[in-house]
Amino acid sequence: MARLLIVDDDPDARRLIGLVLRRAGHETLYAEDGSHALEVMDREQPDLVILDLMLPGMDGFEVLEAMRQRAALAGLPVIVLTAKAQITPAAGQKPMNVHAYLTKPVSAEALLRTVQEVLEAVRPFQSSERRVWEIGCGESWPGCAGELLAPALAAALSAHASTVLIDLEGLGRGALVWDAEPRLTAEDLEAGRDPAQGWIPVQERLQVWSVYGTPNAAAVQRVTERLTAQAGFVVWMVGDPMGRVAAQILPRCQRVFLTFEGHAPGIRRMWAVLRRLKELGLHHPRVEPVWVRRWVLPEPWTETDIRNRLGGVPIRVWPVDPVTAHRALQKGRPIQEIEPESPTANRIREWAEGILQWANQEEGSP
Repeated sequence: MARLLIVDDDPDARRLIGLVLRRAGHETLYAEDGSHALEVMDREQPDLVILDLMLPGMDGFEVLEAMRQRAALAGLPVIVLTAKAQITPAAGQKPMNVHAYLTKPVSAEALLRTVQEVLEAVRPFQSSERRVWEIGCGESWPGCAGELLAPALAAALSAHASTVLIDLEGLGRGALVWDAEPRLTAEDLEAGRDPAQGWIPVQERLQVWSVYGTPNAAAVQRVTERLTAQAGFVVWMVGDPMGRVAAQILPRCQRVFLTFEGHAPGIRRMWAVLRRLKELGLHHPRVEPVWVRRWVLPEPWTETDIRNRLGGVPIRVWPVDPVTAHRALQKGRPIQEIEPESPTANRIREWAEGILQWANQEEGSP
């Protein structure tokens, strides 16, 4: 069964709710105020939080906001349980990770039914046994839309599960494309700063982490240990797939997308990248080259020509309109949100849905 955190300042309410849940086979944790609740979440990593809104000091709304600001907590599902007969309109829109509302007094049957429904709804990504699915994105040729692909995939996946975009390129593009600034530098990390101080919330269920400067190997390891524990999906921006950071990160990833240009130097570089990754044990279908096909530019080769020049490796084709790409960067939004019905947006949605289907199949396999 599940580990459930009950947050309520009323000791009788905590005891009665806990009794009902324990009788149903669940493990229960308790907190009497918002600050204590956040401490328990950090320490115990519960599967579900049952949260009273009317708390002393930090109230339930502030707890929800604090959870949203922390990547390790942003994916925790929440049931709001309150004595208020009316929920304010803002809360009634189910902000952040709130999955259900119950008004006190609530029957044991309604409580258990809601808990079960929420737990089933968030699986497989939020269960205590779930895996973290890591997607690597690299750019085999400078300027071939790597700064567009990773945010687009992260935004698409975040519609289904808590997602983080972690940018280790060193240029800060992971934050800059959202019209934000990285909050840390490589020097900060190497001096011992907590990587978790660099989170930037950008959308519901999506946070971005970016850095100026390329961290050393020890700092990169701290980033992986500190930032990936609770997300359903982690999308990595590694820049050059033949670089040091890529060699450290891409072997962690279950899927790797590498953008390249369709001109002769770009194809030759993609071929060299594929050979290098093969030495690391990374190859198709785990590694997928993505041909960024510019709409306004004539292409000298067909998809078949390029695939043959890459030794027969299957490729994905991503049609990108340079005008739409420019507008996305200007507005600080994922490219699929600028022209939602464009081939560019449709392809991102197709790829995200394919990743979700694959993750579900893998989660269900023995």
